[in-house]
Amino acid sequence: MKILLINYRYFVSGGPERYMFNLTDLLSKHGHEVIPFSIRYSKNAPSEYDKFFVNPLSNENEVYFKNQSWNLGSVAKTIERLFYSQEVYDSLHALIKETKPDFAIVQNYLKKMSPSVLVALSDNRVPFVVRLSDFFMVCPAVHLFRNDVPCELCVHGSLLNSVRYKCVQNSFAASLLNYTATQYHEFKGFFDLIRYFIVPSSFTKSMMVAAGWNDESVVHIPTFVNTRKATNTNKKNQIAFIGRLEYIKGVELFLDALGILQNDNPRLDFSTVIVGGGDEEYVSRLTSIVARKKIQRLTFSGSVDAGEVMRVAEESIFTVAPSLWYDNSPNSVLESLSCGTPVIAPRHGSFPEIVIDGKTGLLFNPSDVNDLAAKIVSLAEQPEICAAMSIQAREFVSVHHSAEKHYEKLMALYPTLIS
Repeated sequence: MKILLINYRYFVSGGPERYMFNLTDLLSKHGHEVIPFSIRYSKNAPSEYDKFFVNPLSNENEVYFKNQSWNLGSVAKTIERLFYSQEVYDSLHALIKETKPDFAIVQNYLKKMSPSVLVALSDNRVPFVVRLSDFFMVCPAVHLFRNDVPCELCVHGSLLNSVRYKCVQNSFAASLLNYTATQYHEFKGFFDLIRYFIVPSSFTKSMMVAAGWNDESVVHIPTFVNTRKATNTNKKNQIAFIGRLEYIKGVELFLDALGILQNDNPRLDFSTVIVGGGDEEYVSRLTSIVARKKIQRLTFSGSVDAGEVMRVAEESIFTVAPSLWYDNSPNSVLESLSCGTPVIAPRHGSFPEIVIDGKTGLLFNPSDVNDLAAKIVSLAEQPEICAAMSIQAREFVSVHHSAEKHYEKLMALYPTLIS
């Protein structure tokens, strides 16, 4: 089977792209030909189909809105992609005509590619599903997060809340434009073309249903991770944070907890490694916090490849995922569990679905630095508990997040789409 995989980035930028490339490998393993469609960026992985990729909003080196150069052309293209892009339609239409795909899996497409993706698939009679990696269908700000706390105003009320609170780029104009575009999409019936949304957590499904989406159209298929074989790797006396370095990931909360432990529990002698990259200015802010709090034995490793991420997870006694936002079954947590490494995570969002309190890790009260510190002490002082959790973590991942089960559930939708 030929399968189109559509996402507006064709390089690993975060969890959605890691899933995309993992899915590519999984589909290829089962004998399918995977055909990507994306935006032309300089960071992209090579592809024989990149001649069909569409132009970026500004230039090939500017991926994120905050780094984008603004001129008359880029403003016009940004507005076009926000509403409907004929350029994207034509490029995808040409790719479909040449490759004749049987099925399509759509990931991120709004704002940078537009719903013309959905129209092109529908016009060419290509059955498709849309996989959600975040909350963009119910939250214009994507993360259900505002003023440093989770926010569900648009889920349970009107999207006009996003305009009132300037949720898009902290701009009234951008928020109003985004709201207007969403109203246009609904008026044109673009979202009615979507038969199934695939979501990685039950929590995401609950948010979609609460916002008014039909329960049957939102299908929960857990993110998959390849279970790591148990090795004789000796655990180092270290704990780790693994993920992109940005405020909503709770890195500062983690550092505050380490500062508390250093003052109140000086006998704890573990080292800490923080794995992941981020905005240079924000990383500098984090290093300043470490210096000010005089946190000892802490290392920033920066961005590393997937193999190094797994090595750090395997060698750590546990990892910490202190996200301030709900997050959405983050890969870093599942990968940690697949290594037999327990996780400490907040008791909100999708985390309780994958960090089973007392079995595969511990849950702390969201944004509660003292509770986080207490949970770190609890695991650090009880290596026998970590060892028991390690076994349960591997078993949990192999049962609920296996690649084969993910593949079976995903492909089971295909017959219903073509019936």
